[in-house]
Amino acid sequence: MKKKKTGANAVLEYTPSNALEAATQAAYKAFAHYQAPDHLLDVCTACCMNAELEREMRHLPLRQLTQRHFYEYNDSAKSQVQPADEIKYLAPRLLELLAEGARLHHSTELHLDRLGRCEPGSFSAAEQSALQGFALAYFAQGLEQWPAASDSLFQGDNAFSILLMWARARVPLEPLLQHWLDCDTDASTLNFVDACYWDYVWYSKQMGNAFATDEVEYKRTMEEWLNRPATKARWTEKLMRLVDAGPSSSWLPAGALDHHCYPLPERISAVFDAMAA
Repeated sequence: MKKKKTGANAVLEYTPSNALEAATQAAYKAFAHYQAPDHLLDVCTACCMNAELEREMRHLPLRQLTQRHFYEYNDSAKSQVQPADEIKYLAPRLLELLAEGARLHHSTELHLDRLGRCEPGSFSAAEQSALQGFALAYFAQGLEQWPAASDSLFQGDNAFSILLMWARARVPLEPLLQHWLDCDTDASTLNFVDACYWDYVWYSKQMGNAFATDEVEYKRTMEEWLNRPATKARWTEKLMRLVDAGPSSSWLPAGALDHHCYPLPERISAVFDAMAA
């Protein structure tokens, strides 16, 4: 949150981080009436999760739960269908830790997997709205960070992995995709380049992430969006503007190599050619 003016007339300016904090608090409000379970959580304490950590998740104040609690909770053996009241009690802190950059599973795509395993219809309209608002604020802030280093909001993963994470939580992707299309920042465009380069197979028009194998709705949504003429035209325009302007201090130097040793200009060119085709 930033101030636009000083002195008595100071006003708060909207920033992505401000929006994410507001979305976090909205999630706490939406799920505030749920209580900690009075029985064993949906985990395996025989071999998957430390029994003391499981007990703490039910007895400590919600905001005192840590990354370690949720990592073991998420990584434990679990029921195919999740207990909705348990998930909704824990959801605000889970989201808050996500906003703080916590690693909540060995794979980003599975950070919110338990949310998506609840029975259809488990979340009220207000709860769904809170999840949607948080997803948009989280995605919008992450798109403005480039490069997506391990300490960034996306934790080094590309934006398609983040969208898959939300899809597995059964949060609609259309508002996130529309926001991305509307963005004009270099960072958001470069995040698009990397996501397309690594996670979309252009010749077969298919999403490439292994965690998307059984996510039929995610693949349909993404593949339809990427191949929509208006989408391709908009990204072609933004990529042309990016190349015409040339490298700025906000992106990797021209010719620099990322951790996969592929030059950034090569990735931009490949995605531009695919979009313009």
